[in-house]
Amino acid sequence: MAILKNEPVFNFKDGDYAKPHHIIVKGSWKEIGFDLATIGKNEYDVKLVPYRSPVYGKARREYLAQNWPHVAEMQKGVLKAFGHPEDSVEFDGTNLPFDWYETTRSGLSSLGSANFCSGLVLPKEDSEGGAVYVARNMDFAPVVEWYSALGKKAPEGCYGAFERGIVIEFQPDEGYRTICSGPNELLMPWGDGINEKGLWMSCMYDPQGGGRDGSPPVGGDVSGIVMTQLHQLILTTCATVEEAKEAILKNRILQTIMPLHMPIVDATGAATVFEIDKGGAYTFTDRVAGEPLFSTNHPIHIYPTPETYPDVDMTHEHNTFVRQHMLRDAYSKMTPPFTLDDAWYKSRISTGRKDPG
Repeated sequence: MAILKNEPVFNFKDGDYAKPHHIIVKGSWKEIGFDLATIGKNEYDVKLVPYRSPVYGKARREYLAQNWPHVAEMQKGVLKAFGHPEDSVEFDGTNLPFDWYETTRSGLSSLGSANFCSGLVLPKEDSEGGAVYVARNMDFAPVVEWYSALGKKAPEGCYGAFERGIVIEFQPDEGYRTICSGPNELLMPWGDGINEKGLWMSCMYDPQGGGRDGSPPVGGDVSGIVMTQLHQLILTTCATVEEAKEAILKNRILQTIMPLHMPIVDATGAATVFEIDKGGAYTFTDRVAGEPLFSTNHPIHIYPTPETYPDVDMTHEHNTFVRQHMLRDAYSKMTPPFTLDDAWYKSRISTGRKDPG
């Protein structure tokens, strides 16, 4: 049994939207995959998604064996838990998705003006004790996706996006220990994560990135790995930003669910934002020494600094560029040495809230 803990983060009350659970897993990757799949099947109504044809499953299995062998092992455990042969090429066992409804591979028209999440990295050079401070807001509408985006009424019994959040501690026999938290995925949560070496990753919506809003997270015609699997993959095998960049560049990465870009920060203070542009190119925008790095909801490699931003209505406080201006204005008024409270407070500023509580 790889599950050491599976409990609510707090005692839920009637009317609570968020109902997060804390899970701790330990053992071989095959054992971890089997036990997480068992929880998914019994508690989250997870159903494995089939590939369009066996050729996709076969190619994906071989790809993982070559590039991410620990995920190949985890998939064997998942398939076994669902009663399939470990070498099955019919179903995708690399994901345990739940609470995503009405997905379509053709995707939705871009959410366009939607703005989800903000993040920042304070300069280690000016931080108290040389510490690395990062912070982020997780912003998302409390609605059933993707019914709401399609203008459809959700059937009774559906859960809202991010309603059943997950915090998982991975303690594998091989690979770095990690903590990952996020929504709607039990095998590889993709909101935020950190490993024992101090490598941290997050993600924010990037409507100009290469991908399709509302597309299925797995199965179908998926190949390589999907963007939302990067957290678990990178954090298990990489200790630094440079190692993460190399791992990313060696792999085929597909955007599903929604286009994302990802801040990655290590214990030395090195930081970058990884993005995939419309043409499929991988780009990295690095933090400049002595400067902060902010991430909201536009491609940083195209609009890195205020002089590159388009004109915006500053009364639209949720606009991605307005939030960048708010973050930069708040930062300009800070006095070193910076503390964790500074990071927390400034990330809250980007939501339009002036209090740190």
